Amino acid sequence: MSESATAETPTLSDASESEASTESPANESENQEKEEAHRTANTANRAKIGRIHAVTVVATLILFGAAHTWAAASGWQLAAITSVIAAFMAGIVLASLAHEWGHFSGAMLSQSRVTVAEAPVNYFFMFNFDIAANDTRQALWMSWGGLAGSWGLVAALAFLVPQDSWASAVLVATAFGSAVNASLFEVPVALRARDSHDLGGELAAQLKSPGIVQLPGLFAGIALAALLGL
Repeated sequence: MSESATAETPTLSDASESEASTESPANESENQEKEEAHRTANTANRAKIGRIHAVTVVATLILFGAAHTWAAASGWQLAAITSVIAAFMAGIVLASLAHEWGHFSGAMLSQSRVTVAEAPVNYFFMFNFDIAANDTRQALWMSWGGLAGSWGLVAALAFLVPQDSWASAVLVATAFGSAVNASLFEVPVALRARDSHDLGGELAAQLKSPGIVQLPGLFAGIALAALLGL
């Protein structure tokens, strides 16, 4: 077929392009409606989970404070043991929430596309990061945000909680150990993803790698608790 004949004869490709251009405004409007619905759902779910997590934090701190006061006022060994257990539990809860909200804050600051869950998953997890829709910069903001939340909590507790008992020491040490474990797991992933531009692949590789255990953070937490409690 000659060049002129090809130019003059309508083809299936031309028809498809014409149809696509005709449907484009409708598709664009539909996509905008879906995106608006997605944002609205995210806002509602974020507020709902935020209230749940806020109540959890307040309840955790009240239980820790009550146990700590009981131990200090009574001098009972039972109260002292209970206060240490309450401190450990409070440290786990606060560290998990600070880490998760740190991830979410990093994602929001980088304008990442996420889907907020309707309710917390496994108590603490609250959103899904869309790896396919976000770029490497956004992935790194999300990754480093979680670590900022973890270490920010450690700094806040160290500043706000007087180290006057084993319970106080355990509270700070638990948050510290959790931050150590999070860093050992997530820093290598973030550094490799920065070069490979494949957060999902690097995360999967890290999960499959041997030796990913909680022992480093456990030992670091015990050491800090001993240092602060003595």
